[in-house]
Amino acid sequence: MAVISGVVVDADGRAVPDARVYLTAGPGSFPDVAALTDADGRFALSAGADGRYTVECRSEWGGGVAQAAGASVTVRGGSAEPVEIRLG
Repeated sequence: MAVISGVVVDADGRAVPDARVYLTAGPGSFPDVAALTDADGRFALSAGADGRYTVECRSEWGGGVAQAAGASVTVRGGSAEPVEIRLG
C-alpha cells in the first residue's frame, strides 16, 4: 500500500496540529481515510495504488475554520514526494 505524507502549515508557515487531512480524488477506488496532523503538523495517509491523488485539509486552527484547496500528489512505485498544504 502506498503512503502519502506531508505537513500542514498556516499562512505564516507555522505547523498546524489536529488538522483533518483526507483524500478527495484518486485512481479507481481508493480508501476512505483521513488523518489528524500531529503536533508538528505532519500526517500520513494510505493510498490504494500508484496514480494521482488530491489531498484536502480542514482545520479549526487560530479561532476560525480554514480549508485548503486540493493539493495534487502523484504516487509512483508505492511512494510520493511529501506535500505541503498551506491553510490561509
